[in-house]
Amino acid sequence: MLSIGEFARLGDVSVRMLRHYDDLGLLRPVQVDEWTGRRRYDVGQNR
Repeated sequence: MLSIGEFARLGDVSVRMLRHYDDLGLLRPVQVDEWTGRRRYDVGQNR
């Protein structure tokens, strides 16, 4: 799994945009740490 920063670089978008997509329900992270709120994405989501 990739951090939000790694996934953003892979998809050529900003971290801010990924958070916005998550808020809209368009692209949800595979995992969100319940304590830190850190988002994790799967490589396959980038297709």
